[in-house]
Order: sequence, then C-alpha cells, then structure tokens
Amino acid sequence: MRKRIIIKFLFVTALAFTSLFCYSQTPTDSLPGDPGGLYVYTIQNLAFGAFYHGNTGGTIIVANDGSRSVTGDLVALNLGITYFNAIFEIEAPPGTIVSILNGPDATLTGSNGGSMSLNIGSSSPAAPFSTTLSPPSRTQVNIGGTLTIGNNAASPPGSYTGTFYITFNHE
Repeated sequence: MRKRIIIKFLFVTALAFTSLFCYSQTPTDSLPGDPGGLYVYTIQNLAFGAFYHGNTGGTIIVANDGSRSVTGDLVALNLGITYFNAIFEIEAPPGTIVSILNGPDATLTGSNGGSMSLNIGSSSPAAPFSTTLSPPSRTQVNIGGTLTIGNNAASPPGSYTGTFYITFNHE
C-alpha cells in the first residue's frame, strides 16, 4: 500500500516538472509573409462631423474624395469636429486585381438613444482595380458613405458609433 502511494507521488511529481508545448497550427510570427497575399491596413475611419437636424431628418454624405453634402433639413456645422472619408491601404504584388464588396447597411447607435443608418459608398479607385505598386509600397483606397438620419425622436443629438464591413478580394 505504501509502495503504491510512493509510486503515485513520484509519477505526479514527474508530471509537474514536465512541460509540453502543443500547437494546432504553426505560429504565424515565425513564418514569412505570403508573397502573393493581400494585406489591408485601416488608415482613417469614416466620420461625418457635426450637424444639426430639424424635425424631418435627411442624409449626410461624405464622398470618397472627402467632400461633405447634406439633404433634407440637415445643416452641416463646422465646430471643429472633422469629417472625413475612410482610407485603407492595400499591400499586394503589382497586377493583383482587387474587388471590393460592401457589407449590409450598418446601424449606428447613439449615446442618448436612437439610431441612424449607414450605407457604404463607392471607392476611389473604383473597384475592381489593379495594384501597380510593389510591396512594401501600398495602394490607397478611399471610401465614402451616406448617413440617414431620422427625426429628433428617432435620432436625438449625441455621439453615434457603429461598425461597417468591407471585404477586399484579390484575384
């Protein structure tokens, strides 16, 4: 009986000092990058700046060139809160054909309740396009969007945030 306890103790002690590293995949930091891969970097997020809306709402549009326009009873304000288009940089071998697939409209939620709808706009350069720069140089892609704002009850003043999805495909 005592011999069994000693054997179990030695076995458990041996296991305690044994380490085993198992990887389901090879760690990616030890592998070279895919020479034919497509890498996308977010440089600037999409922002619509400050605006005032009346009773009926409308749309505010930030084009892919960074210009801003409004429709409905919205008034664009220049209060030091900047507006800008989204900017991505693509690193891929020259001649890679890149297409862009915009996700569904995104719902932005407000800090004071309410919501707004965001529709992702077109890109510049227009998709599909072919990359011309060799890595590590990157091709810049600008994307705009349209924000649809409801009335004061549906979209009260405040800060609105949300997530939109864009898929970059390469051939």
